[in-house]
Amino acid sequence: MLNLSNLTFQRKLLLAVSAGVLNWAVFPKVGIWPLVWICQLPLLLASFREKSSYRALLYGFVTGVVFFVGTCHWIAHVLRNHGGLPWAGAELLFLLLAFYLSLFYAIFSWAFARISLSGGSLCFGLAPALWVSTEYLRAHVFTGFPWCLLGYGLVDAVNLSQVARWTGVYGLSFVSICVSAFGSEALIRPSRSAVLRLGSVAALISCLLLGLPSIGGDFREPPHLVRIVQTNIDMNQELNASARASLLEELAHLSISPTELGLTSKSVNLILWPETPAAFYFNHDREFRRYMQNIANSSGAHFAFGFVDFRPRSNSETARDPYNSVAMLSPNGRVISQYDKVHLVPFGEYIPYENLFFFVDKISTESGNFKSGSRIVVTPLDNQRSVGTFICYEAVVPDLVRQFARDGGQLFINVTNDAWFGESAAPFQHLDMARMRAIENHRYLLRAANNGISAIIDSNGQVVKTVPRNQRTLLEGPFNFEREMTFYSQYGDAFAWLCLLISATVLISQGRRGWRIDLVCGGER
Repeated sequence: MLNLSNLTFQRKLLLAVSAGVLNWAVFPKVGIWPLVWICQLPLLLASFREKSSYRALLYGFVTGVVFFVGTCHWIAHVLRNHGGLPWAGAELLFLLLAFYLSLFYAIFSWAFARISLSGGSLCFGLAPALWVSTEYLRAHVFTGFPWCLLGYGLVDAVNLSQVARWTGVYGLSFVSICVSAFGSEALIRPSRSAVLRLGSVAALISCLLLGLPSIGGDFREPPHLVRIVQTNIDMNQELNASARASLLEELAHLSISPTELGLTSKSVNLILWPETPAAFYFNHDREFRRYMQNIANSSGAHFAFGFVDFRPRSNSETARDPYNSVAMLSPNGRVISQYDKVHLVPFGEYIPYENLFFFVDKISTESGNFKSGSRIVVTPLDNQRSVGTFICYEAVVPDLVRQFARDGGQLFINVTNDAWFGESAAPFQHLDMARMRAIENHRYLLRAANNGISAIIDSNGQVVKTVPRNQRTLLEGPFNFEREMTFYSQYGDAFAWLCLLISATVLISQGRRGWRIDLVCGGER
């Protein structure tokens, strides 16, 4: 039996720090994903039966700060190198963001501590639902930041990760916290029932890791072929008329005539370029439009690419607003669809709460804040097949992406420009989150990234084929259209809402039984 009464405040803080380190180590570039099973255990030990609300909040906050500083420090790099902020300003703004996000860890730690004071094993059984609730709130409150939710750590557990078809990524977070919760119970209160609960969870997870009979897939090679152009355009490159023409000629040649790279001579069904990394304006630049139409005509394939669009501002006769857009051309060069990015990147494509963050320059080089699109667009390629295309950061928003499948998209395309992230862990984290969207909706996902990571991802979320980063090259490979509609595609975050309902019901019930929120260190009921 682990005697927590001997743990001093300083030792509990050390447990909180170790939980943050373990959480960080789950994700790339460290990427030791089996740590997902125990990473929250130190925080649960520190918070168990903590009578001071202040200390319980502090333990979770410390865990969160360590985790977000380790996992998301690339944000400071982006703000410094692309947002125009000095080093000190970028670091300060990033720390403010990390502190804010850590509040959700603090809420989890406080709620677990409060429930543990009521006695019994309720706190351990409720911990997974509490965790999912705080993750869901982090993903939606204000602008939301659903980056590196704990369930993403299981994306490489190919069989177990298929649970996300029903629950979304939140179900995988739930499963992982179950092990930490019942493991901490077995350490704190070793008993036959505690060991039985831990053993039952371990047995269930082992069965899921070994795979379900319905998860195996069709091992025949998919019948369709995609050609993804990894453009690798330097974002700081000055493109005068001559350099721009030369670049477009090279990219057009790669798109149409790749035989010198040793790729197949079979005709492709689809050609993809990434989110625009340069000043490309399809609707306002005749030369660029001609290049794009020639590529579609010459290849005989559907062609999707990113560009910046401008449309008149509703309250002005002269001003125009920029939109981050992607177009799909038919094999004869006709525009089939245009999708304008719906979920913009805060501080990247627009400044939220501008009066508060007046000192922050927007990362984008376009004049004025980007405007968000107003609707999901599913593109019909013919009478039987359709495609949903989402842009960059939208890949980390589960409920947005599943709407493309719900509305009939049988294939996912994700165009992105991860050059913003430099050589940080962010491109690898971003890829794993995109892979989870393929799992949740059982869709092939074709990912075109400016400098990588470009990839073909199958409907089980596994990377079928990729190419090295920071190279101008092609990725060519097979894919398929999927018609199966998963539970998650149809009903979205129903599981997360259930966790919220259960957590709120228990907390309210406990509060009515006489809790007193005491923020004074050392305060007791």
